[in-house]
Amino acid sequence: MRMYVEENIMPKKKYIKIFITLLTIATLTLFLTGCIVFLPPSVYPIVEIKIVNDNWVYEIYVDGEYAGVTSDSGKLTLHTIDEGYHLFEAYDTSFTKRYGKKFQEIHSGYNKVDISTK
Repeated sequence: MRMYVEENIMPKKKYIKIFITLLTIATLTLFLTGCIVFLPPSVYPIVEIKIVNDNWVYEIYVDGEYAGVTSDSGKLTLHTIDEGYHLFEAYDTSFTKRYGKKFQEIHSGYNKVDISTK
């Protein structure tokens, strides 16, 4: 009778080990798939626009189209500009109505456009 009980216990231990192993693999698979980060190549260049001679809010236009407003420090970062030559214009939002423009070629990667206003 003792032999019969030990024979039935061995397969149960084996199944428990297999079950725990499969459970561990399934748990790790579910939780670690969120940790894989896929970074596609940048589709558009990054363009940082800075008003170099003034710390104020400016409306920025690219090729005549509104692109955004600078921060109080005179900076704006754009991620939707195509490569090539572009006209960047800055219009002061205060009563002084300062204006500046710059024509610059944009390449892939990081680009810095410094605009001086008058």
